[in-house]
Amino acid sequence: MSNTNPPFRVLLSRDDIVRRIHELVRDLTAGTTDEPPCLVAVVEGARPLARHLQRLIPGGLPVHEIRASSYGGGTTSSGQVSVSGGAEIPCEGRVVLLIEDIVDTGRTIARLKEHFLGAGAKECRVVTLLDKPSRRVVDVVADHIGFEIPDEFVIGFGMDIDGRYRELEDVVIYDADIERAHQRAAAAE
Repeated sequence: MSNTNPPFRVLLSRDDIVRRIHELVRDLTAGTTDEPPCLVAVVEGARPLARHLQRLIPGGLPVHEIRASSYGGGTTSSGQVSVSGGAEIPCEGRVVLLIEDIVDTGRTIARLKEHFLGAGAKECRVVTLLDKPSRRVVDVVADHIGFEIPDEFVIGFGMDIDGRYRELEDVVIYDADIERAHQRAAAAE
């Protein structure tokens, strides 16, 4: 079987993503105070963005991780947000910079902001690689947005479907028909 990935349509190239992350860091650091923020990545999807931010934000800040999901195994949100971990994150009295891969319905961000503010965070700001406002069902606003995207199910740069394709360097539009055709072609080799 071939080791290449299906030829999904590229929505955002890695070069565009990295360029935009540099711009986000300039925006993030322009309004900083003397107190460093508490960086929290929503895993698994936000890890690549968090790694870039950690390297680029001065001060060598640690990135804490919290797990939250509303997707399960499908391509649409279940509407129920599951949060695990995060009790040990030192957020009390601090500004939490919540790092997310995509803000879609808004349920996950709303739940996580509630979690950190309830744990004593002074403020909870959101930096997200992708924003999909057309899907919003909860009134939340991301403070720092990489790209606003159309209502497409995207994978790559940390985002997945059933654990597949996180490793793609670009953000691509998932298409099950393209995936099946690729698998058939690879099996015929």
